[in-house]
Amino acid sequence: MTEAGRHVASHGGFRSTSTLNKARRFFYALLAGVCGIFIFQWTGVSKKAGMALYDQEMRLLVEAEKKKEDKTSSETLRKISGSSNLPSFSSSDNPKDKVPIALVMIDQSSLDWVQKELGLGWPWPRELYGIIASSLCKADVQAYDILFTEPSTYGPEDDSRCAEAMSSAGNVVLATLTDRKPVLAVSNALCGHVVACVDSDGVCRQYQVSIDTEAGKMPSLGLAVISTLDKTNSISKEKEVSSIGSFEPLEPLESFKPTVFLKFEDSSRFERYSAAQVLASSLDVAGTNSAGLDLDMNFEGKIVLIGITAPGLMDRQATPISPVQPGMEVHATFISNALSSSFIELSPIWIKASIAMLALVFAALFPIMRTRIWTIVGIVAAIIIPIGMSFVLFRNLVFYNAIPALAAGLFAFVAAVVLGYQAEGRQRAYLRKAFAQYLSPEVISELIEKPDALRLGGESKVITVLFSDMAGFTAISERLDPERLTLFMNEYLGIISEQILAQGGTLDKYVGDAVVAFWNAPLDIADHALRACLAACRIQEKLIEIGPELENRFGVAPRTRIGIATGSAIVGNLGSNCRFAYTAVGDSVNIASRLETANKVLGTTILTMRETVAAAFAEGSKSSSPSSSILATQDNELTPEIRLPQPEGEILLFRRLGPALVEGKLQTIELWELRTERKDNIAQSFTIAPWQETRYFSK
Repeated sequence: MTEAGRHVASHGGFRSTSTLNKARRFFYALLAGVCGIFIFQWTGVSKKAGMALYDQEMRLLVEAEKKKEDKTSSETLRKISGSSNLPSFSSSDNPKDKVPIALVMIDQSSLDWVQKELGLGWPWPRELYGIIASSLCKADVQAYDILFTEPSTYGPEDDSRCAEAMSSAGNVVLATLTDRKPVLAVSNALCGHVVACVDSDGVCRQYQVSIDTEAGKMPSLGLAVISTLDKTNSISKEKEVSSIGSFEPLEPLESFKPTVFLKFEDSSRFERYSAAQVLASSLDVAGTNSAGLDLDMNFEGKIVLIGITAPGLMDRQATPISPVQPGMEVHATFISNALSSSFIELSPIWIKASIAMLALVFAALFPIMRTRIWTIVGIVAAIIIPIGMSFVLFRNLVFYNAIPALAAGLFAFVAAVVLGYQAEGRQRAYLRKAFAQYLSPEVISELIEKPDALRLGGESKVITVLFSDMAGFTAISERLDPERLTLFMNEYLGIISEQILAQGGTLDKYVGDAVVAFWNAPLDIADHALRACLAACRIQEKLIEIGPELENRFGVAPRTRIGIATGSAIVGNLGSNCRFAYTAVGDSVNIASRLETANKVLGTTILTMRETVAAAFAEGSKSSSPSSSILATQDNELTPEIRLPQPEGEILLFRRLGPALVEGKLQTIELWELRTERKDNIAQSFTIAPWQETRYFSK
């Protein structure tokens, strides 16, 4: 490896590849994969992407089960027959599909029906809920996903009538909050909290089975339903059970984790009724038979949940299968999962470690085989194995987050490829990649052919620096939205960069709307000052040429001010061990920046200094024949105005302005204005008069 190549490698933090054998490269790739896992976990990417993967797998599972049910049976889940005992099924039935759950929904049609037939608006009198409770007395359990924590607006008698009806039904479960209990005095009703368990992205994937309170564990609404159902079938109904006052631990609490992952089901899974149907079947209201309500209902032996689904009442929750799923369906899903033992379990640690290690080995080992086909096999295997196992396990109700394994495979693969790339000793490709962003292809080719000419550690050279800055950028940025501003700036910077590279310049950096470039490094260029002047003129010509088009598209036409300075500077890879850039620092860079700023004061577009003009004149006069009136005078003095013809037919016009002091500079410099005569709209008459006394230009 050449001295320059070794210097690049040392600055880039890469080890010398001549000593890296396959075993060490494999080890480093494995280490990179492990780092990838920690990075994804630490930044939270693994969790966020894992939640998205969970949602996608849940949607696919629900869709697959629905298709399977439609194919194997002509009966829908809405027609499931229930039992008065805790569900028992024939041997041909799947218990997971036969949990008899019905939903009584207070939907918009119910609100409209009650308003029309009973003349009652929202909120309803509590007596209506008592009527519903009496209608559902034959159900195994009726649970209300409605908070009765405030007294009825219709008076205490309304609460009393509702509580009496619910007590008579004897199968009621009420919703509660941790700090507020129901005001209904239903002594034989269990209570359950309705606090949603929502992830950071606002989606409900888990169910909070119980909450720790000062009085003990408070069950959820779904768990209270399970407990009531169990007591209905195993304990004599004469035994009163009440948890309203104490929230005593219920029997099922011991067998449930505090939170569980729900296996969501298709919306057709639960039998659905409108609250208007239940009320109409219980009330003798004139006109109900002509209201289009189906009154053929049978709730015997079923678990019934009563809740609000009307859009305006906001009892909606984002879930993996729906962005606006009614909250009562989340409780119904938990009950269904609990009775059928179909919760989603998280994969054990040994599965995670095994799959991640397998992905690591494939991603790290196969690229070392040094053939393209094995490299492709390695990365494909590292992707397919984790994702495939995740989907297979999910079909068996086990969620495996494949993101850490994918991160491990990605990092290991990239490390293996990079190390293999270095092990091949591809210095030519490395140099081309390293300089592609700030050197023209021709200069890069020459640099690759002559790597010994490259000194990246930093050296002092005479260079010509070009500093360009857009005029009125602040106003333009305020007029354009971010997307259009990005497109506009990309085109503007592309024009400037193209002209700089066309003249063999080195693009140093972009600083917002400013562009910094220099000539005569990393390779020597004899006519660097002339090339910088040509690039500046070509930039102005191109911007004027394309200005109308940009103004038509964006409403603004870009104008730029340019400063050019020639002098000594330090060029090379400057920075820290972990991050560096090939750049230039020194007096000439600062002067170019100050000259660009001085354009704004003088109303010029391109300003340069005497040293640049002298160098450009010396370089240009070798290939051109300027008239005697524009030649340098004796004693190496330049005439106040110089015309320098170019082979392309244009003429560079240099005009002396006068001495100046710029900020940060103690010695005066001689300012010159530069224009070109090829384009009429560029070769305008000079508007700034020369001066003799030293002028000061601040930053």
